[in-house]
Amino acid sequence: MRENLIKFLVFITSIGLIAWILITQNASLPIWAIATGILVNIVSSPIYFGIVEGLYSLKHLGLFWKTKFRYRNQEVRLSISYLFRIKVKGKYLLVKNRKNNYYQLVGGAYKTLPGVETVFKKFNVKPDRRFLTDNGIAKNDLRFTLPGKNVISIIKWFHSREDREISQWREFCEELLTPAFVDKHIFRYIDYKYATTLQTPVKKAKKLDCQEILIFEIFDLVPDTDQLHALEALCDSGDTEYVKWADPILIDKLGFDERTKEIEYEIGAHTKWAITERWTDD
Repeated sequence: MRENLIKFLVFITSIGLIAWILITQNASLPIWAIATGILVNIVSSPIYFGIVEGLYSLKHLGLFWKTKFRYRNQEVRLSISYLFRIKVKGKYLLVKNRKNNYYQLVGGAYKTLPGVETVFKKFNVKPDRRFLTDNGIAKNDLRFTLPGKNVISIIKWFHSREDREISQWREFCEELLTPAFVDKHIFRYIDYKYATTLQTPVKKAKKLDCQEILIFEIFDLVPDTDQLHALEALCDSGDTEYVKWADPILIDKLGFDERTKEIEYEIGAHTKWAITERWTDD
């Protein structure tokens, strides 16, 4: 608040000094021309920033309104993750969620890196208490709460890729290689390509008394020949308690099979969003 007040006072004072020079002084003299140039730069910087913010806000008008006004001083929860689409024989590889009884694409929350403390302090970021581990609050996950007025700024920070995990290898390794669902030698390296980013609107969080935004970066695995054969073999071996292969029809209904009229198993809504590349209120 104090910083914003100082910026405002500098902006207003600069405008006043420009007016004073133009009205009372000979602005063509070098000293006043230099002074005017400096003051104009001071004034034009926030105006330029405001124009950029305005253009961004037009594209994200709903987000701007809810975070800057409606929920400005309320806590908003953010969860930022990545997901792998691994498709073989028309089906997608799903794994059991480690905390809940449903299945999802391989992936998980991004992690922060040392240095993020300065950014989090600036935007008053607090740890997320929804997901607890054996040792307490899950540390370093990009799941947190912050005042609504800072949401747009923290999303921009995420897209800057500074002080946070930028590789998607960790969750692939933890969910497929560590439990030996696939051969770690064959998958000692992987290729994958970026597909899209999904961001939900500001909405009421499930089981929490706050608003939330979920962000998912979606990637497609690009297997080599050996990796494709290994995945095909895994698919042919059938479903297990921890690994499922689901076609788009089953995923679209979140585990309800219209063909058999039965619920095969629960599928997380974010898996459907990742496959269809569209958020729906499921």
